[in-house]
Amino acid sequence: MEDYPPTRRFDVDWLRVFATYLLFAFHAGKVFDIPPFYPLKNGELSVAMGFFTGFIHQWHMPLFFLLAGWSVFGSLAQRGSAGFLRERVRRLVVPLGFGMLVLCPPIRWVELRQGLFVTASGRSLAAEPGVGLLEFLPRYYTPEGVTWSHVWFLAYLFTFTLLYLPALVALSRAPVRRAPERSAAVYLALFPLVLVQVTLRGRWPGYQNLVDDWANFAYYSLFFLFGFALARSPQLERLAHREWRRAGLLAAAALLGMVATDLLRARGFELAVFAGRALSAVAGGCGVLFFLGLAARFFRFSNRALRWLAESAFPVYVLHQLAVVMAGLWVVSLPLGIAPKYTLLVSLSLAMTLGFYQFVVRPLPALRFCLGMKPLGSAPSRWPVAVSPARGASV
Repeated sequence: MEDYPPTRRFDVDWLRVFATYLLFAFHAGKVFDIPPFYPLKNGELSVAMGFFTGFIHQWHMPLFFLLAGWSVFGSLAQRGSAGFLRERVRRLVVPLGFGMLVLCPPIRWVELRQGLFVTASGRSLAAEPGVGLLEFLPRYYTPEGVTWSHVWFLAYLFTFTLLYLPALVALSRAPVRRAPERSAAVYLALFPLVLVQVTLRGRWPGYQNLVDDWANFAYYSLFFLFGFALARSPQLERLAHREWRRAGLLAAAALLGMVATDLLRARGFELAVFAGRALSAVAGGCGVLFFLGLAARFFRFSNRALRWLAESAFPVYVLHQLAVVMAGLWVVSLPLGIAPKYTLLVSLSLAMTLGFYQFVVRPLPALRFCLGMKPLGSAPSRWPVAVSPARGASV
């Protein structure tokens, strides 16, 4: 494969757009799947929808964190440490605060209406609030009432930025070592992922509270650092891209293996849980490799749609959950089956989010700032891009 040209990496833009807009399908699916891990649930639930959301779950957030780590390398090279930190505060801390203070109160209210209460220690049953949304707000703005819901990703990402910044700055200035010759060497990254899942996941199953969530913290840290390593070494990235077909097959096999381990556990083979956790790491790592290589092979182009979608991706991420939950309140009350309800919910939440983004967020400077966008009249707001160390060019 030829060297990547010193231009913007459109394949990475497409991946970010794909990961962001897939959230509508994923979170709408959570309304209808079996696990009680969503603020809103339909009366009738679906095992098939659980397989669908479980499939996406294995590689979706890992892909987000890897792309975030990939972008850090270029942002550091372009801005320096001080400028990079200022940009991170604007792009992460401000939208996190806006999300928690403005977007999350209705989500918490709906959650309580469903009889759930999610805190830093996990999920518990709760009494229905018995009041309307406006009357509920004072209760939300308390230490126990507030939540960061889906914008937990921004809190983790900013924490990773502060924690790993000294090492990342040092690595960005160090010479790049020659990558291994064999493409299969990229699978060495699976070993620490498996280790984290097998040793930590049982104790910390997945409440994104940051302070007592060591399995997620370690697991997503690895993907974040892997993304930085790929951006730093174009040769290593090319090796990863070559493996997309094999990685896709391995991810599919791991997902099937996870189903088998669940069946074994249902029959009393408790040790199968460790095999399932190991396979989840293989599915996550290989799934991310598959999408990286697929995008690099088939999505190396730009058009007007990509430019609009790429600018919308970050604010859409912050906004989408509220639309899914509030539209879902109406959709679950309809006398319809799961399939038409799901289709309607995806369509409604997508239309609500994009309409609000296009006609309210984009024209208003204050909302652009709150959602991490650049000011009007500046260059189009995008997720940061990486810089090729060999050429010093934005890619």
